[in-house]
Parts: sequence; structure tokens; C-alpha cells
Amino acid sequence: MEMTNYVIIGNGIAGLSAIKEIRKKDKESTIKVVTSEGVLTYYRTKLTEYIAKDFKDEDLLVSKEEWYRENKIEVYLNKIVEKIDTENKKLLLDDRQEIKYDKLLIATGSRPFVPPITGKFKEGVFALRSLKDIHYLQNYLKNLKKVTVIGGGLLGLEAAWSLKKLGKEVSIVEFAPYLLPRQVDREISEKLQRKLEEEGFNIYLDSQTEEILGQGKADGIRLNNDRKLDTEAIIISVGIRPNLDLVRDTDIKFDKGIIVDKNLKTSVDNIYAAGDVVEIDKTILGLWTVGNAEGKVAGANMTGEGLEYTNPNIFTNLQIGNVKLFSAGIINDSEKTYEYKSEDVHHKIFVKGGKIVAAILFGDLSKVNKIRNAVFTNTGIEDYLKEDNSFIELK
Repeated sequence: MEMTNYVIIGNGIAGLSAIKEIRKKDKESTIKVVTSEGVLTYYRTKLTEYIAKDFKDEDLLVSKEEWYRENKIEVYLNKIVEKIDTENKKLLLDDRQEIKYDKLLIATGSRPFVPPITGKFKEGVFALRSLKDIHYLQNYLKNLKKVTVIGGGLLGLEAAWSLKKLGKEVSIVEFAPYLLPRQVDREISEKLQRKLEEEGFNIYLDSQTEEILGQGKADGIRLNNDRKLDTEAIIISVGIRPNLDLVRDTDIKFDKGIIVDKNLKTSVDNIYAAGDVVEIDKTILGLWTVGNAEGKVAGANMTGEGLEYTNPNIFTNLQIGNVKLFSAGIINDSEKTYEYKSEDVHHKIFVKGGKIVAAILFGDLSKVNKIRNAVFTNTGIEDYLKEDNSFIELK
């Protein structure tokens, strides 16, 4: 095989899974990774959980330093790519170094979206995306009691739980009329809310943060309808935006994210993109599983394969304290609903055209594998009920 200079910008899971795929196919060519972070690829999905833990950065690494050495991967930590010169196929770094490439993968990921809230730049306002953010937050929270999470999505709820484990009094502010509106229906969301309130959380729904109060340092929030909330720190968790700055002055096409074809190739020859920075079917998914899958396809195709990317099946799994919740499929596009209900357990199956299209399990996840499989294979409801007759149709 002809020697190739592979270069990856970014060290999230998309970049790492691409590297692993390239090395499987090509043992000898050079692979260089450039990242603005100071550590190797780590489990970003565990960041909210680690708010409550005493840990070393190495504890979260996906692959240890030794693996990179053994596989001859050259990593440039704490380096910022200033420019992609697509004509001359090279990167210009902030320290004036130049890195030439034959095949390039852009896996620059995303940053947290921070809405245009008055006072959002005050001290004590956080948006978590990196290990550095977690260390800074842990240090800041040491002597504080009241913390607010803006955003009642999965990551927001996980962050809130970790803050509670640290002994904080936690408020959750959610813009939607109920928690997790994309993953669950209102009935199960209200059960989730009651469970969380029993655990001691203060939950504000239908609530928009209009201003962060305080002189230089956050000490409260003004919500819509002129409600005020005392707080000493704020974590904003309301979504992400792709990191597109690098491609803005190039001929690489982008809209909300970098636009790629079914092989994850950009509009420029020999340049691929994967992970949170990518837009597929006008959508940014921003999920670890998606980044991992995209990285594998992009990496293989950089070595000459012709793999086509298809989105993996997406599901939600929330387990915090006594709260257990699973959701899969599109719950708001069904014709019939079947349910099983007991004191602390509520399961729902959503059906369209006689086929299972979505499901929610709340309180008991022992059937999760069976139900997930039924959703993803669009099992007929009659066939499913022959094996599990605990569900009854809702009239």
C-alpha cells in the first residue's frame, strides 16, 4: 500500500474511531492528530457523572497513552489549527507549524449552545464540554450551597443528580411544559417530575431564563413572569452548536454543520468530516454513538473503502438514583398505545400500522433488550403480545 499522510483535527470519539479504523487497514502510513485539548480522547459522556467524583484525567481516557505509542499515532496536544489550506493540502497551526496531509478528517466537534441571556458572562455561569470545565466547576462549587441547571434534558438531569450527590440544593429550569418532551409523553414525564421532586429537586417548567442576576458574580436568575430564583452557580445545558470556524473561509460547504455525502466526504476532495461537526439530512445529532459510527465509516473510506453511512438506532437511557427510564423510537407519531402499569412501573408501547414504532419504560428496565429490539425491528404488535401479554390496549 502506498504511504499516506492521514491527519485528524479533533480528538473526540469520531476522531479516535477513525484512527482505529485507518490503522486496521493501513499499518504503516503516518497518522497525526491535532487537538486544542490537553488530554487524549476521553469519555465525554461521563463528564456530568464525574462532577461528583474525585478523579484523575487518566481515569476517563478511552485508550491509554501506550496504545497511541504502539500504533504510531502522533498527537499534537494543546494546538489550535488556524487555517486549512485546501489548495496546498496543509494545516497552519497557532505556533506557525505546518502539517501536510493527503487525507484529512475534520472532527472538531461542538460547543455548548448558550442562549442570549442577559448576564450570561458573569462569574459562576458554566457550560460543560471538557474535562477542564469539570475541574473548574468542582473548584468553584466547594463552598456553595445553591446551584441551578438551565435545561431539563438528559445531560441537564444527569448534571443535577451529580450536584445533589455533592450535597447541593438543586433547581432545574426547563423551557418546555414538561421534562424530556422528545423522549417521553406528558404522563410519564409528570411521574418522572414527581420522583425528582421527592428526591429534593426544585423544578420550574414552562420557564425561560431572562436574566442572570448579580454584580459580576451570579447570585440569582430572573425567569419569565418576573419570578426570581436565588442561586450561587448556574450550569447551562440546552444543546450544542458545531465548531465551524475552521471551514468558514474555505471551499468546504457547510450550513448548520459541515455537509457530507453518504461516504462522509465533504465538498473538497480528500477531506472527510465526522462527529458533532457534521450535518446529515439537515440535522445535527450530537451523540456519542453517532460520532463513533461516523468515525468508523470516515476512517475506512479514507483508506479507500466505499462504505456508506446510515444513522444508528437511537435510544435514551436515564438512570439516576431511583429513577430508571428508557425510551426508543418516535413516540408522537402513533395510532395505538399499549401499556402496563403498576405502582412504581409504567411501560408504554406505541404502534402504527400494526407495527411497534416506539416504547417507553419507566421504573423497571428488565425488559429493555426485548422492547428495544421490538422497536428497532418494527415487530408486529400481535406477535409481540403472544410473547408478552402484560400490555393492554388503551382506548
